[in-house]
Amino acid sequence: MSDPIPALPGHDVLDAYVDRYGPRLLLWVWDRAEGGLHRHVSCAGFGSLQSIPMSVVRRLVDHLRAEELIETVDGQGPTTGAPVVTLLAAGAERARRLQALRANAAERTRHAARAVLHWIHANTHRQPLRISGFLDSPDVFFLGDSLSRSEVARALTYLADEELITCEGPPFHHDVGSHVALTSQGVAVVLAGVTDVGAYVAQQREYRRPTQHTHIEAGTIENITQGDSDHSVHTSTSIEMHTALPPADLARLITELAPALDLDPESLAALLRSANSLAGGGVPDDEPPPDRQRGLMERIRGFLASAPDTVGRQLLMDAVGQALARMLGG
Repeated sequence: MSDPIPALPGHDVLDAYVDRYGPRLLLWVWDRAEGGLHRHVSCAGFGSLQSIPMSVVRRLVDHLRAEELIETVDGQGPTTGAPVVTLLAAGAERARRLQALRANAAERTRHAARAVLHWIHANTHRQPLRISGFLDSPDVFFLGDSLSRSEVARALTYLADEELITCEGPPFHHDVGSHVALTSQGVAVVLAGVTDVGAYVAQQREYRRPTQHTHIEAGTIENITQGDSDHSVHTSTSIEMHTALPPADLARLITELAPALDLDPESLAALLRSANSLAGGGVPDDEPPPDRQRGLMERIRGFLASAPDTVGRQLLMDAVGQALARMLGG
């Protein structure tokens, strides 16, 4: 998959080869320098290993040097004319991150799903479109490393299951069809510029989830007040609650029902403070960040767990659980 390219490629072709070979060259230099800085490394071996002309190697070196990842040493290899370079601190750090990302299965899967969709969209004029062509395209490379046939097949299965593509015809890998096409939803993903297909799919599932309603009949929540004589006050409360309330709405519901939970004054005050923080302190459009929201919801759930088992308590426990599940992608 390292086809020779012209010595002086056009701009678009050069961009594709920078994406493919730039990370490879940086990792290659990093490996030969053993992670050490300012050690002289000749790029002659890289060009022959990748079967690319020295003119392209020099352009790759210029690209990495412009990003301040490597620097060139005065002069070139005495017999090859290949650049001699040294690794800079930023280059060593980038190389370590590239190596970790390339080995990350989730990152590779995300890239595969996105790349397959864009490749199909760019080649819809070819009928039937065979996925084997993807393996020979620049899109198959993730940080300079090509996806395996099985990785591509897993991406195809996922995209087909989510109805973003169709896979039919002769098998490509095991029982995955080799003729691929985008569905209307798959086209929408590409045109919308979606970068994380998995996040998009999860969002669509949430939109399609049926709305659930919880209705509390009047008189089911009791407030017990004490004065000269004990008596029960039955509040006439009717509440419609939708699945997974936004944090601000959840906070308002907690504030409304908290006085009926029969918590001790200290716990009730702490619960109301947490609800106020979840609502952003009453400041519009000032909700806390997701990590803070999760922490507040867990704290609120702890207070609710200590309250007597009433309809109101169960309603709030369910509401907090739904909100947490939504935040965690459940």
